[in-house]
Amino acid sequence: MATFKICVFKHQIRQDDKYPVSIRVCWKRQYGYIKTEFYVSDKQINKKSFSIKDTYIINELNKRIVKYEDLKAKKLGFRIELYTAKELADYFQKETSPGSDTSINFIEFSRIHCERLKAQGRKSTAGTMTRTINALIDFCNGREKVSITEITSKFLGQFETFLRSERTIKRKNQFGRIVTTKKKGLSDVSVIDYITDIRTLFNAAMLEYNDEDKDEIRIIHYPFRKYKLKKAPATEKRNISALQMQCIRNASEDSLILKRTIFARDVFMLSFFLVGMNFADMYEADKYENGRLSYERKKTKGRRQDRAFISIKVEPEAAEILEKYRDKTGQRVFDFYHRYSDSHTFSSNVNKGLKKVAEACNIDEPLSTYYARHTWATMARNKCGVSKDDVDLALNHVDQGVKMADIYIEKDWSLIDRANRAVIDHLNIEPLPSNSQSDEMP
Repeated sequence: MATFKICVFKHQIRQDDKYPVSIRVCWKRQYGYIKTEFYVSDKQINKKSFSIKDTYIINELNKRIVKYEDLKAKKLGFRIELYTAKELADYFQKETSPGSDTSINFIEFSRIHCERLKAQGRKSTAGTMTRTINALIDFCNGREKVSITEITSKFLGQFETFLRSERTIKRKNQFGRIVTTKKKGLSDVSVIDYITDIRTLFNAAMLEYNDEDKDEIRIIHYPFRKYKLKKAPATEKRNISALQMQCIRNASEDSLILKRTIFARDVFMLSFFLVGMNFADMYEADKYENGRLSYERKKTKGRRQDRAFISIKVEPEAAEILEKYRDKTGQRVFDFYHRYSDSHTFSSNVNKGLKKVAEACNIDEPLSTYYARHTWATMARNKCGVSKDDVDLALNHVDQGVKMADIYIEKDWSLIDRANRAVIDHLNIEPLPSNSQSDEMP
């Protein structure tokens, strides 16, 4: 049977010669302690028994013990067996603190959650969520403490309005100095991304602080029941024609001039030849054996039963570029990690170089990392007759641990190999207009 006792301890004496008062919970021959706001001096303590003799404090704490006994009998019942003494102490303290969930700092929790994501290897996801946290702090006028009870449907609506408007933000640069910049209002897609991050973090907080099995619900409200996310508009098609791809592939180094532009072109074409491989996955890739490059897709491996594993046959067109940027140490497939500190910096710099590639090839598109992937998919389906299911498989969209049939069917990467060869062959045989030159856009 759980019992309670008001306690003070000699070894806990503070510099002001006072002792903190606690309520001890004894359960299963173990102790848990509930801190109180009371402190006592030697005058308020019985020296022989070293117990409190201040009647006011005793009466106040006995009232709390009565509440604990009531909770134990009426709310816990037989479920008390699920608890340790320390867990009981925490439970009683939370249940008797009015509005206890106000103590949960949403910003602090969100930062901790991002650190956990980084530890799981999900640095990109942690990065986008950190961006959202910073925007939330901006909205709250720089406050680093935002109670989770403040995150209401009305709050989210106001935050959405803030995101859509032009705003001034302050950030530290690489030298630790505060830099003030103006940002334009976000698009519908970007607003949805930010609000989705808030919902993900809120759900994670509920999972952290609520224990339905023990009927411990610290976060009792859920703003997303009332505040509804708008549906994302159809994804903008980000593909270019075979002729434009040929121009990029065939552009002379003289026309590209800068080394970064040449590097961006090579990485872009390598991504295309490797079935639209994400730049972040190219940066991390470390397995290249028997002419095949195998990896787990960084973006989704933590959310899929099959770890988003895929194996790509490296065609001669890809092998030529691969060897150019081969990691001589053998730790990874490519030397990109020697050139850039992380995959985000790598992708960002390639995207900057691709803007110059687009200019050199007279391509009126905001060429970026996504275009190689979208272009491969469009050519595969529309020009080479590859089925949508096989395109999904090739782009690593299919979780083969979920579909029942895939439990019985052995993985056959040759489906992807044939599709990729067909796409590359289409690019090779697509005729350039007469009187055009390989390094000029027709």
